[in-house]
Order: sequence, then structure tokens, then C-alpha cells
Amino acid sequence: MTTMVLQLALANIAEMQLLQSWFHSVDEQQSWGGDNFDYPCSELRFLELLCRSGTQSYSLLNTLNGQLVGFGQICDRFGCHHLARLAIAPDVRGQGLAKALIAELIIQALQQQQRTISLYVHRHNAIAVQCYKSLGFTISSPPEQESPRLYFMTLQAPQALQCANDYLLQSQILSPR
Repeated sequence: MTTMVLQLALANIAEMQLLQSWFHSVDEQQSWGGDNFDYPCSELRFLELLCRSGTQSYSLLNTLNGQLVGFGQICDRFGCHHLARLAIAPDVRGQGLAKALIAELIIQALQQQQRTISLYVHRHNAIAVQCYKSLGFTISSPPEQESPRLYFMTLQAPQALQCANDYLLQSQILSPR
């Protein structure tokens, strides 16, 4: 495992364009971004679909080399801080970065307001479902018409705060400031 110092930052256009290269099929891109993501599509179309009103896009960066290692979005949806379009760079998957990305996004969301965190995940994505469960997310009744392809998962505000605190404590132990 490569040593990394991680930082969550607002995503810039170049990082969002790089993100597009992480997907190599219609199934990969639509599983991540939703059925409305055309594949293949131009950079401009990708950015139009990605940059929705009311949605904040974040990059998880390895500050040691500037590499984009993760991406995620936060929006207000269903009375929750809703996490969307979560992805880890293909060449660094399997190193626990998804948990770091989610914890960083939770910290960012809770700084705005303490409330429930929600997300959708494809039922076939067992690795992601297990990752979310390990952070305390539970499968919940969806607030809109249920899709047979998706789970709606939530993390209540007190558990989200605990998740964020656990992550911060672990981060300080691993890389004291």
C-alpha cells in the first residue's frame, strides 16, 4: 500500500474530466452516475450531467503527489445530506480509500448541519454495500418509489458524528500532525 496524505477539496474541472476516464463501459458509468449518463459521451456532456444545481462535488487528493484518488458529491435530498456518485480511482482501489472518502464527506456535510446522511447503492455492488454497512449505514425504506436495482441506505446523525470522530482519531494516530 502506497503512503498517502489525503485531503478533501472542492473538485475542479480538470479533476472531473479525469474522473470520466475511470469508466470503461456503459454499465460502469451508469452504475456509478445513473441511467441518464450517456456512454460514451463528450467531456462537455459528462460535465453537464455531473454538475447539477445544488450539488457540491469533491475530490479526494493524495497531497504527496497531487493524485486524484476519489470523488464524491453532497446534495440536500430527502431532508438528508445525500452522498452521490462516489468513486475511487481504479489503480488505488482496495486500500480503504472509500471509507476515507465517505468519512471526509460526512465531516463536510456535518459542518453545514447535523442531520441524517443518505445514499443509494446498486444491490449488485456487494463491496460498496459492505463498506457502507461497516461505517454504520443501514438499508432503509426509500423515500421515493423503490427500485429493484437499488438500496437506499442511511446513517443517523449521531452515528454519522461518531463515524467522523472515529475517522479523525484514526487519521491522527496514523499520521500525527
